[in-house]
Amino acid sequence: MRRVISLLCLLLAGVLSAAALAGHQVDQLLREPEPVREIAGALPEDEAFSEAVSQMLVEQTVSSLPDALGALVPGGLEHLVGPVVDQVLNNERTIAAWDEVLQTTRQDYTAQLEGIFARGTTGDVRELDLSVELTPVTDAMTAPLREQAESVLQLLPGLDAEDVEIPTPEFVVDIEAATDEGADPYTWATAAAASQHWMLFAGAAAVLAALGLAIGPRRTRWIALAVGALTAGALGLWIATTAASPDLTHSEGMPQAAAALLEHVQTRFTEWAQPSWWIFTGVCGFLAVMGVLAAVAVPRVQPRPVDWRA
Repeated sequence: MRRVISLLCLLLAGVLSAAALAGHQVDQLLREPEPVREIAGALPEDEAFSEAVSQMLVEQTVSSLPDALGALVPGGLEHLVGPVVDQVLNNERTIAAWDEVLQTTRQDYTAQLEGIFARGTTGDVRELDLSVELTPVTDAMTAPLREQAESVLQLLPGLDAEDVEIPTPEFVVDIEAATDEGADPYTWATAAAASQHWMLFAGAAAVLAALGLAIGPRRTRWIALAVGALTAGALGLWIATTAASPDLTHSEGMPQAAAALLEHVQTRFTEWAQPSWWIFTGVCGFLAVMGVLAAVAVPRVQPRPVDWRA
C-alpha cells in the first residue's frame, strides 16, 4: 500500500509542478504589465508593422485633405505626409501611446475571461477573440501631421485652415486568440481564474513530493520519483512545443498591420515563454535519471535464511 501511495503522490506532484509553471506564466500575462510589454512593446520598431501602419495613415490622411493642397506639393500629398508619418512612428509620444494600448488590451482581455468564468459561455469560440484598439497610437502619430497641415493650408488663398479637420484614423485589430475552432471558452476562462493560485499548486507539489519520498519503502521511493519526474518532463516538453510556441495563423482578408502584429507577437511570445519550459523539462529529466540511479544503488533486501534445524 505504501508503494502505491508513494507513486500516486509523486505522479500528482509532477502534474501540479507543471500546472504551477503554466499558471505562473498565465498570471503574469494577464495581471502584470512587464511580460506584455516585453512581448509586444517593441512592435512599433518592427519594419513590417510600421510600414503597414504608415501606409494606412498616409492613405487616410491624404483622403481627408483638400484636393487643392495637392497642387502646391510637388509629387503629390503622399510626399508631404509620408515622411512625417515615418518620423513619428517611433517617437516618445507614439511609444507611450502603444504602451497604453498594450496595458488596456491586457486588462480588458482579463476582464473578458473573468466575465466568461462568472456568467458562463455559449460555447462559441469567437468569445475568445481579442480586440486591439490602436486609435491612441494613430492619434499620437497624426498629431504632428495636423500641425504641419495647418501651416501648409495657410498658403492656400481663400481657405481657412480652421475649416479643415484631419480626423484621427480609427484603427481596431480583431485577433482570433483561439486558432482551434474546437476550443472551449469556459476552459480558457477557468485556466485564467485558476492561474491566480499558481503558488498553491507549487506548494502542493512540494508537499506531495516530500510525502511520496518519505513514505515510499527503499527502492520504491526512487522509482516513484523517476516516474513522477518523467511525467512532469513529458508535460513540460508538450507545452514547450505547443502552447509556449503557438501558431497564430492569418485569416484571409486580414489587414497587413494585423498580420504583422500577429507574426511579431508569435515570435516574441515564444522567446518569452519557451525557455522556462526547456529548463523545467531539463530539471525533470535530471531528477528522473537521479531517481533511476538511486533505485539501482539501493541494495535489495535479502531474505533471512530459514534454519530448518530449529
